Amino acid sequence: MTERVAAPGLRRLPPYWHEYKTRAKTRWYGRQILEVFTTEFRDRTREYYIWAIHQGLCTVNGHSVQPTYILQNNDFLVNRVHKHEPAVTNAPVRILFRDDAMGRIVVVKPGSIPVHATGRYHHHTLVEMVKQQAQLSNLYTSNRLDRLTSGIMVCSTTKEAACELGNDFNAGLVNKAYVCRVAGRFPDGIIDCREPILSVDRQSGLNIVHPKGKECRTLFQCLSYDPTADSSVLVCRPITGRTHQIRVHAQWLGHPISNDPLYHHPVWSTVDRDILATAQPRHYERVGGGSGNVEVERVLTALKGTRDDAEGWSRWRDQEFFGALNRQLGYEDVPVPGPNGQRTPPPPPGEDMPPGTATCDTCYIPLLPDPAPQDMYIYLHAIKYWTDTWVFEDELPWWARSSAKASASLPPLALIAHHTGDDALGLGKGGAQRRLDTQLQPAMQLASLPLAPRPDACAHDESLQVFVEVTRGLEDAAQREMLQHLGADPSASSCLTSALHSGIIQVDAPLHARVVARYEACQLPIATGVYYAMGHMSLPRDMLDALFDQRVEMLGKKGAQKPQLTLAEQALLQWLTQQWHAHQAQRDKALDLWMKRASRRTRTWCVVVDRSSYVLPSLSTQALETHLASLVTGWLDSHSWTPASTRAEADMVIKCTMAPRFGALSPLQLGPRAHKGNPPGTCFFQLHVPGGPCNVAADALRTSLARSRAHAVCALLPLGDGTCVGTLHSKDSHLADALRAMLHARGRMTAQVPYGSTSAHALHGAVVELPESARDEPHALLFDHFVTELECLSHALAPGKFALVLTSETKTCMRALRELENRARREHSPYVLRMDTGVTLGDAWPAEHAATFKDAQQEASLRSGGTWRALAHHRSFLACVAQAPLYST
Repeated sequence: MTERVAAPGLRRLPPYWHEYKTRAKTRWYGRQILEVFTTEFRDRTREYYIWAIHQGLCTVNGHSVQPTYILQNNDFLVNRVHKHEPAVTNAPVRILFRDDAMGRIVVVKPGSIPVHATGRYHHHTLVEMVKQQAQLSNLYTSNRLDRLTSGIMVCSTTKEAACELGNDFNAGLVNKAYVCRVAGRFPDGIIDCREPILSVDRQSGLNIVHPKGKECRTLFQCLSYDPTADSSVLVCRPITGRTHQIRVHAQWLGHPISNDPLYHHPVWSTVDRDILATAQPRHYERVGGGSGNVEVERVLTALKGTRDDAEGWSRWRDQEFFGALNRQLGYEDVPVPGPNGQRTPPPPPGEDMPPGTATCDTCYIPLLPDPAPQDMYIYLHAIKYWTDTWVFEDELPWWARSSAKASASLPPLALIAHHTGDDALGLGKGGAQRRLDTQLQPAMQLASLPLAPRPDACAHDESLQVFVEVTRGLEDAAQREMLQHLGADPSASSCLTSALHSGIIQVDAPLHARVVARYEACQLPIATGVYYAMGHMSLPRDMLDALFDQRVEMLGKKGAQKPQLTLAEQALLQWLTQQWHAHQAQRDKALDLWMKRASRRTRTWCVVVDRSSYVLPSLSTQALETHLASLVTGWLDSHSWTPASTRAEADMVIKCTMAPRFGALSPLQLGPRAHKGNPPGTCFFQLHVPGGPCNVAADALRTSLARSRAHAVCALLPLGDGTCVGTLHSKDSHLADALRAMLHARGRMTAQVPYGSTSAHALHGAVVELPESARDEPHALLFDHFVTELECLSHALAPGKFALVLTSETKTCMRALRELENRARREHSPYVLRMDTGVTLGDAWPAEHAATFKDAQQEASLRSGGTWRALAHHRSFLACVAQAPLYST
């Protein structure tokens, strides 16, 4: 970092170059780059930005552009500036408390120092100063104070401590007390101000009392009154935490902070509050950056003029200098809409201009004078922060004491008392209740509940093992549900083989005949398809590595010609041909069984390839199917078979499946593809059992896939003795159908709650699929949807009961759950939705494949503390939530 130069009373930095980098924000799309820079980054004038864009200091995607360039989605902007950081106070940052084991540090921020890097400040910030002073590598803040405000800041030195403290702030459990000096004599007693506050300007952060603003509440109590200065010292208790909340509410009550340059400006005495109340929320985000309200614009103009006057009319100088320079260089004077694009008026006649016109020799910015000591702070100080487990308090600042000999301690007041029991003022923040981290007693999953007795399907004698195709990632649940439907003895020796994320369950004697019979009778909804085995073999490790390496080599290569097959791909095709011929006897045996069971005799066939997540350099799935079709043609020509034009027209479906991790010891991977190479696995040649859904139209096949997924997901629902289940607003109707069918098969009459809302705490279990994010939908809107859906689930789920949540946005779901917990803590609700670890079936039954169940438990433990399961090629994730008690009794 640039070396600091200390001066009496001030802390200065030499100028330095700095690059601001950002992606184009949604509100910038379709706007000129000059208009965005002029309205969003108003530290310099429009004339400067015209010069900077032409000089290449402002670039888009690494290239110089014209000032009229229209910003588009995913544009990368760089603004290179020669920074002249304003001087700040040289007062040290006092450390009140530090505990590295807790990850907590409490400091007292002087005025004039911003908390984070912002605007012209980058190194002169509280975060950078504390890191240097306390020799910390990281410092995290959970709240902020205005630059001119001084006082306590509770910070964290670890991410875990910062997350915990941030949740306490968001839940409203951190109590805050401030002292301020305001103009006039403030009334006695506690004054409760609940006026909503609306932000009307992004750059200055100006806020006003407005009926469409955010809910806001501040309590004031007068400590003392000084008749000589006609000012009062107040204790303030903000219940909410809006920007400039105390400053705005104090002004609204007619007692603005005495030296507040923003809210104690003379222009406020002339403002018409009725016109001010017509300002439109978020209007400043539109083109031009204006507020759309004449009174707001008048206030902003007055504030900007006062600031320019205090800084020696630097904006006017900037405007005049670069305006002349642009005309000299022949740059077009591009207009910008809105008040920020208008020319700054010259100094009034007779106004004394500072002597000289000193500018920076590098960037030509007018050099500003050092701020006066009285302009570096306002009479607002954060003096006390506390929760039900800690309290930090500072002494009164000098301007809040009645005399030089007066006590520096904050007097005891009911308004800011640290309550250990009920809150006498009814603020909802008293008490010593803390969150419970205990887990609920797990309930038995739906798949483990026995099925009611029913007639067995007629099983034919089968001599070949069969393969059942199920939802990838939920092979353990599929095994358990399949055994239940087959009526198999769970204590019998294992006859199932699988692997997590393989999508295949191998069924050996004696269960293979029952599987075929149930599948033909449409009594095996957990299965996407059932296939006769025509041969299976392990994929060669060296060939898989070569395919992945050659794919990596091809990344980034461009060309109009179609890429040729690589050596590894040629080896793959040769290997498939060899294996096909090596399993001639098994293929003929499977064909004989198929001929005995098939009802249609038109003799048409098709080939399907499922290569899962295996990475190939250029070989497509269609090319693999074409190659295998040539092998099948040579095999079936002697039987008078012909290839079908579409899968729906085929009588016979021959499938080649590359199943990752099946039959191989391979570590679990937490991504949709093989990040460290193609995983080991097994290649299967399969012949679909006739009568199933695999040789039907595409819509029916998708229905079969959705039904199989729904049954596998619902099988993991911890339900116990419950009967009232629901899916709430889930769009997938197969989830509701699966719940109904699975409970009916177990002899339970379900009281299923239909689509829509339900009465409070009525559900014994639920399976909810959260909406996916649309490409053009802002992420904040998706978060709001998640909060709404989970709030509905929390309202409907009975205490102590469980629900499964299916989503593709795990981080957004976790954020939404934290938001609901914070709301519950603010409202002192007795229960809250909380993540649970009950998303696995536990230990395997003797008849099941134990390694698959161990892998499922291992994968859940690797994701967010054992809460998430991946399925369907890692595109969806499943978690279990519980309606758990929030507080101890």
